[in-house]
Amino acid sequence: MHPLLKTFKEEYQDLLLNFLWRQWSALGVAGQTSAEDRWIIDPEALLLLTCTVGRREPRLFDEALDWLQENGRFINVMRLKRILRTEKFSGERALAAVAACLGKGTETAKWKLLAESVAQPQVVEEFFMTPDGKPAPTLGEPESHFIRYGFKRGPLRLRGYSQNFRPSQPTNLTLQLRALLGINVRCEIVLYLLTHEAAHPSQIAREACYFERAVQGTLVDMSQSGVVGLRSHGREKHYWLKPENWATLLNRPSGFPLWVAWPPLFSALERIWLKVNDFQLETLDPLLQSSELRQLMVEVRPAIERSRYDKNLSDDREYLGEKYLPVFLADVIKLLT
Repeated sequence: MHPLLKTFKEEYQDLLLNFLWRQWSALGVAGQTSAEDRWIIDPEALLLLTCTVGRREPRLFDEALDWLQENGRFINVMRLKRILRTEKFSGERALAAVAACLGKGTETAKWKLLAESVAQPQVVEEFFMTPDGKPAPTLGEPESHFIRYGFKRGPLRLRGYSQNFRPSQPTNLTLQLRALLGINVRCEIVLYLLTHEAAHPSQIAREACYFERAVQGTLVDMSQSGVVGLRSHGREKHYWLKPENWATLLNRPSGFPLWVAWPPLFSALERIWLKVNDFQLETLDPLLQSSELRQLMVEVRPAIERSRYDKNLSDDREYLGEKYLPVFLADVIKLLT
C-alpha cells in the first residue's frame, strides 16, 4: 500500500470514529467527547453509519445501543427504512440485530417489524473488528439476537449510563420536535421549514427522505392552519414558517442550527471507508490505487452533491495518474474537518 494511503486510512478512521462519538455524545450517550456543533443531528442516518463503522469501536457501538434503549421511541423507523432504500448503506444486518435487541416489549413493535424484514444468513462472522480490520475474538456466550443475523459477539451488558436527550442542545432539534409533535411527517416538515426560507413539497420529501405524496397532502392541510404560509412561483407552491415564533415556543432564543442532508453524505463517507479498508486495494500498485479511488469518487460524488458538500472536492481532471491519490485523500479529510 502507498505510504500516503496507509497513513490516510488510519487518520480517516480516527476522524470518523471521533465524529460519531461527538454526535452520539450530543444526543446523550455517556462519553468524554464534548459537542459544540451548529448543525442538526439526523439520528437515523447516524445509526446507519454507526452500524458499519461502529464495529471497529465496541464501546461506541454498545453506548449507542444503550442510548437507544432509553430514547429509541424517538427514532423514526419508517424513515430509517426509507433511507436504506434510497441510499447505499451496508449495515442492514447489523441494524436488524440492533432492532431485535430493542424489540422486546409490546411497545416496541416497530423494532420487531424492522428486524423481521431482514433475511437471516446461513454463515456467521465476528461482529467486532480490531482497528486494523481483523476479526476480534468473541469472549463469553455469544449474544443470541446477533447470532440470528450472522454475527458473533459477546454478551450484551449495557451500562445504563445514557441520558434522555437534552432538548436545549442546538443539535437536538429533530428529537425536540418529535417529542412535541410526534414521530410523523408533520414533524419532519416543520423541521425542514424552520431551517429554510421556503420549500417546495418535492424538495422537502427528497431531502427529508419521505414520500412526496405524503408531504404534499400534509402541507395542504397544514397551510389551512394559518401557521404555515404559502406562496406561488408560477405553477409551483412554496411553503414557509415564521422561525421567530417557533424559536419562542421551543425556547431557542439564539435561533435554529443548520440543516445538513446527512443520509447521502454518510452513505458516501461509508463507501469511502469500506474502499480504503478493502484488503484488495492494498495489493495494487499506486497507479491502480489512484484509478480505483478516482472511480470511487465518480460513484459517490452525486451523493456528496446532494448533501451540498461537493464544493470541498477538487476537479479530478486536473490530476492524472498517481497525482490524483494525494488529492483524493485531501478532499476526503476536508469532508470531515
